[in-house]
Amino acid sequence: MMKKKFLVVIDDSKELKNAINFAAQRAKNTSGGLAMLYVVDHAINAQWSKVEHLIEQEETSEAKKICRNWVQIIKEQFDIDAEIIIKLGNKKTEILKLLKEDKNIRFLVLATSIDGEDPGPIIKSLLSSKMRDLSIPIVLVPGSMHEKDINLIV
Repeated sequence: MMKKKFLVVIDDSKELKNAINFAAQRAKNTSGGLAMLYVVDHAINAQWSKVEHLIEQEETSEAKKICRNWVQIIKEQFDIDAEIIIKLGNKKTEILKLLKEDKNIRFLVLATSIDGEDPGPIIKSLLSSKMRDLSIPIVLVPGSMHEKDINLIV
């Protein structure tokens, strides 16, 4: 039997740490897996396709670096191996596509934005039009929550 996986969408937000802590701890506690999705935006504004390709390559290698860094932290802190998935395209579309492709992903874990009223761009876009396409629960971890409090609930 394949193990169930928790999916975290990687970006450069401050609250990402909370989503990772929650998902990694849950994965460990339930003998599950952790998958990290990084979506590289298409370089739409580039004038020439060669430049566009270069920008996307640069972004992709930066994405790999960020994900590998998280893999290391997760391994050290939780002693589990996280899977890295890098896609090129629109974030919402790629999340939904991955959830259709990988039936072992059982939870999408996102952290809410620390600043202000806005829950964060991913949450906003998923809660809008495409909500009915989601086949799994979304776990929203408050971005302002402290690590010790997250550990108490997982």
